[in-house]
Amino acid sequence: MENLAQFLESRHSVRRYLHKEISEDKKKIIIDLINKINKEQGTEFEVFFNRPDAFEGILLKHYMKNCEHIIVFYSSDPIKAGYFSALIMLKLFELGLSSCYVGASYKKNLFEKENKIIQCSLAFGYGENMGEPHKNKDINEIVDFKGNKPSNFDNIVRCILSAPTARNLKRYKITNDENNNIKIIKSEDGAFADFDLGIVRYYLDLALSFYNK
Repeated sequence: MENLAQFLESRHSVRRYLHKEISEDKKKIIIDLINKINKEQGTEFEVFFNRPDAFEGILLKHYMKNCEHIIVFYSSDPIKAGYFSALIMLKLFELGLSSCYVGASYKKNLFEKENKIIQCSLAFGYGENMGEPHKNKDINEIVDFKGNKPSNFDNIVRCILSAPTARNLKRYKITNDENNNIKIIKSEDGAFADFDLGIVRYYLDLALSFYNK
């Protein structure tokens, strides 16, 4: 991968899907990754293939057309759930699959389990298209970095801004700690704000590891 920022910016949420089966090889990669995260992080993520019933109903069929696969992020920690959901989401993208986070636009009750908390879910499959970019907030509303900016700061910010968040609200600030390291803090509360914070922090760590080689 020559340019991480371009790769991340090319991924968009998709809500219209094709009736196309996912290969067993790709299914195994997804299952193995989820099992690895669960074992190492204490999460209870679960993938459900071939579940069109999750999106049945006139409104859901319109909003999530032909979607048949979903990953449910069971976890007691919304930030951790968001963080590792982003790893899975980008692995799907690498496999040529599209996805879209869903909080209310699916039949959540079908996946509710006793003593398990659903932080969010991810619909996925082969998209009808690659999705479209959404307008970002003004960068001055998000970046509040004091002092000298580290090398590759602009590319790192590009990566962070490409992270999906609920309704594209981007309820966070990009700032720095006492050692001038980039950090991300939540700027607003609300539904999925902590989950979103986890997603964005994963994008930050991914960018730092890529550009600080």
